[in-house]
Amino acid sequence: MEFDIAIFGGGVVGCNIFSLLTRVGKKAVLIEKENDVSLGCSKANSGIVHAGYDCEENSLKARLNVRGCFLMENLCKELSVPYTKCGSFVVGNDLEKLETLYNRGIKNGVKNLEIIKDNLISFIPNINNDIKYALYAKDAGIVNPYMLTIALAEDGVLNGGKIEFNFLADKIYKENNLFIISNGSKTIKAKYIINASGYGYNEIANLLGSEIYNLSFRRGEYFVLDKGTGFVNAPIFPLPTDKGKGILATPTNSGNILFGPTADDDEVYCAKTTSASLSQIKSQITNTFNNIPFNKIIRQFSGVRVSAGKDFIIEKSKKVENVINICGINSPGLTSAPAIAEYVLSLLDIENRQKENIVKRIPYRIKEDDRANLIKKDSRYGKIICRCEVISEMEIINAINSPLKPKTLDGIKRRVRCGMGRCQGGFCTNKIIELIAKENGLQLEDIEKEFKASNLMIADIKSTEFYENNEFRGKNE
Repeated sequence: MEFDIAIFGGGVVGCNIFSLLTRVGKKAVLIEKENDVSLGCSKANSGIVHAGYDCEENSLKARLNVRGCFLMENLCKELSVPYTKCGSFVVGNDLEKLETLYNRGIKNGVKNLEIIKDNLISFIPNINNDIKYALYAKDAGIVNPYMLTIALAEDGVLNGGKIEFNFLADKIYKENNLFIISNGSKTIKAKYIINASGYGYNEIANLLGSEIYNLSFRRGEYFVLDKGTGFVNAPIFPLPTDKGKGILATPTNSGNILFGPTADDDEVYCAKTTSASLSQIKSQITNTFNNIPFNKIIRQFSGVRVSAGKDFIIEKSKKVENVINICGINSPGLTSAPAIAEYVLSLLDIENRQKENIVKRIPYRIKEDDRANLIKKDSRYGKIICRCEVISEMEIINAINSPLKPKTLDGIKRRVRCGMGRCQGGFCTNKIIELIAKENGLQLEDIEKEFKASNLMIADIKSTEFYENNEFRGKNE
């Protein structure tokens, strides 16, 4: 298989580049070592589209953040991904620091900034009474990070690109001015390579012989609150510290609320949750808010931020011709992703002129207003599998048969939200596994939760083989 460009990394940056390259007519392949996109940093963050006031002046981060924020709303509309332009607030009593952020934002080119000095509670109903001021960034928004990543990957496939999943490269070399990328059993040929592999950047750089960077890993943990709390209607940040933007509260497009993240440094990529960090969230969130509905927490999770210094690294390799290095894309990487894709095109000297016959993806979640008519065409739209999120059998089947053909429980979960409600999959998990197996001609024991060897079922206890080999047989007879 020969391509114009091979992109390593199925995160939001790699998928954005993949999508844009296919839209301008390039033959592109996305190489991902896991079984789906958005399984690293891109699946676990706050989903905030930042306005750009927080980035250091004259940095690549600042430039791409502001441009990405400008592009994001139309991109989401084009991809049929929910986007909410809700604004965001930084709150505190240090007016001088807020004014510093305001002035930095103006220098970065951020529009529609305002410092609120009066009646803050009318903007943020549950704000602590002793907090006096806020920086209001009206152009900020929220998006679902993994749904956006999936949509970008699907867009790339629909427009002629190819994705190689479960492809762990073990050798890269050049032959006749082409890169030969091998995983031991399959080879891919490409004229250019873009290394956007996130926390695995140095692994690919070692194979290429390109620049190596010192990576640092910062883990952020979150609480997820049940739908319907209405606690906040925009992201609310405390004043930032050296470790990040602090413990915030933000709504999501699905109606949940997030509290977090913490900021714990690790030596390696490690997405775990700890009681100490979760206790820290509960303690610090009370510095900003009253009436906190801790009894509505339904889940916790963590994400990892990968850094390679203070700024993004997006460059042509000086060591290996026709290689683009993309490294250290931490916050605001999600916001910046559309602008990073544009920037990479400029580094490749590719004109950003999209072809006319763009194929648009069709969402597999339906609007409730359309359900009655769809049931008339297919009764499976009326068979509700996930009651918490009101997701039908047919919506799950559509997700299973979507362009990337996901075969894991969490892959379906990230596409239609089954299992993300109050019961966290307690009632629908078994049925979803059955549907995945049936649609793919697999056994129930073959279905994984997410990563390799994460099978939820190991055998049929009613089978003769299992029963005969069971060491407990006969104890209750």
